[in-house]
Amino acid sequence: MNPAEFTPSKWTFLFLMLAAMMILMGGAAVAPALPLISAAFPDASETSISLIVTLPALAIAITGLFLGMLSDKIGKIRVLAISVAVFTLAGSSGYYLNSIPAILAGRFILGVGIAGIICTTSALIVCYYDGLTRARVLGYQAAAMGVGVLILETSGGLLAGISWRAAFLIYLLGIVILAGVLLTMREPVRKYEEIRAAPGTTVPAPGEKFPVTPLLLAYITLFMGNLLFFLMPTKFPFLIAHMDAARIMGENTALTAGIFLGIGGCASAILGIFYGRIAERFHRYTILTVTLLAFGLGLCILGFATSLLLVGVAVVLVGIGEGLLMPTILTWIAAVTPRQFLGRAMGGFSVSLNIGQFASALAVVPVIAIAVTYNNMFLAFGGIALVLAVPYALAIIKEKYYPAVRTSAPLPFATRK
Repeated sequence: MNPAEFTPSKWTFLFLMLAAMMILMGGAAVAPALPLISAAFPDASETSISLIVTLPALAIAITGLFLGMLSDKIGKIRVLAISVAVFTLAGSSGYYLNSIPAILAGRFILGVGIAGIICTTSALIVCYYDGLTRARVLGYQAAAMGVGVLILETSGGLLAGISWRAAFLIYLLGIVILAGVLLTMREPVRKYEEIRAAPGTTVPAPGEKFPVTPLLLAYITLFMGNLLFFLMPTKFPFLIAHMDAARIMGENTALTAGIFLGIGGCASAILGIFYGRIAERFHRYTILTVTLLAFGLGLCILGFATSLLLVGVAVVLVGIGEGLLMPTILTWIAAVTPRQFLGRAMGGFSVSLNIGQFASALAVVPVIAIAVTYNNMFLAFGGIALVLAVPYALAIIKEKYYPAVRTSAPLPFATRK
């Protein structure tokens, strides 16, 4: 079969979603085992133990762009297969390694594997699907990421109940995914290559350039959105710990925090499932305005929250923001990037995604020093999110009332009138 004739099947879709489940799993799967690992290595510092969770994200930020460019050169399926193999071997290495430095080296290599998975799965979805089908699949991908964190972190916790080493075995799921990649996926071809492959035709590759400016704006939006979102897993439990209302289940406020974070994750996953319908009806500027408003309102409500009802409303709003952010940025990248540059563009996506996570932890330090309380900190970041929504709200007005001044190609999901 000519590669141009390949049509993704339901099995292709399934394994793309399973691969997407791995994207946010990097450190989360073994997080429940950290106290046990600390006890097993009493001479190791708390900082080095915490790197077991955070180091993969650093590796993704460092290597994501390079792996994206590599996938453009040698093929996305090849990079994806190698990345899943690396994910499986490096992820499970903690089961048999006997020192913290060795385990940390394995975690860094794990991050390299995850970076390759992020770049290639997103690029393959863009290559395999078009139009509203693509928007729906990207929404399903965002939902799969959220479900993956929920399921795999829970599974890691159950395995940690056996032993801290057993928690690392959750990464062996990569074996199933690798088999699916090899059996159900084919390398997509560039559109001009399909034309050239036709008998008797010779069409040169178009002189398209890498769209730096529009992608930079998309990356900045993703960076800021992720910076805001990661306040939830890192600082929300501390807010809950200081709330009297959160002691409804006793002094174990961690359980209360976990339940509410799970509610937010469910909201994010549901939005991902319905994202295709949302993208069909609304312009991406509208969606991003709603995204940042949801972040802003949710974080501001946490700033004033004194009851669990308000906390529930807040986490749902933040979950809605995250559920809209990821697929919207991915459809934006797909709309402005020529196919031959998709791997590189998705590499930038993976870098922005993970730098936002790191920057969230750094940005909190000066803000909490000024704000003093966690309520005030969330209120401050909520205000920042509301301010960030303003440029996109103005862009909506410009698109609606001044269409003649557009300088770029029409955007794919225009608002219905």
